Amino acid sequence: MEIKFILPKVVDIADLYANDYNPNKMPKTEMDLLAECIKKYGFLFPIVTTFDSGTNKYRIIDGEHRYETLKRLKSKEALIIDLQIPIEDAIQLTVLMNRIKGMHKVESMSGLVVRLSNLGLSDIEIAKNLGMEAEEYIRLKQQIGIAVYYCKHEYSKSWEAE
Repeated sequence: MEIKFILPKVVDIADLYANDYNPNKMPKTEMDLLAECIKKYGFLFPIVTTFDSGTNKYRIIDGEHRYETLKRLKSKEALIIDLQIPIEDAIQLTVLMNRIKGMHKVESMSGLVVRLSNLGLSDIEIAKNLGMEAEEYIRLKQQIGIAVYYCKHEYSKSWEAE
């Protein structure tokens, strides 16, 4: 297997935006530590993005906390990697990167399972692509309630009274 290497580039920080699906949150203490680390050692890890032609900006896949910290430190630029991948891959990669690094919020993960399903991915694809066992996937689907899955369902007319 050949490994693909993508070279980072520096962009104006105003050309980035945080995605609306990241289930990961960082407490203030850790955000302060991140700021101190960046001040002391420099910006060590590029922000992983994909270019969004609809906004003409880079949507953040991984690195939202680094992005927020750079803004807080009044940086005008950010180091990014542009993967140029579709939204469903971006959502899944965000989840995978969070899983690799640590914790995420269950409620947000449940919402992402529904969102990916609405984007046309099958249960098997979603579970496999997010690195979940079937049991974890089912628990996440159950977390938001079964009604979500049937709210737009077209039912047979055979049950209607005449």
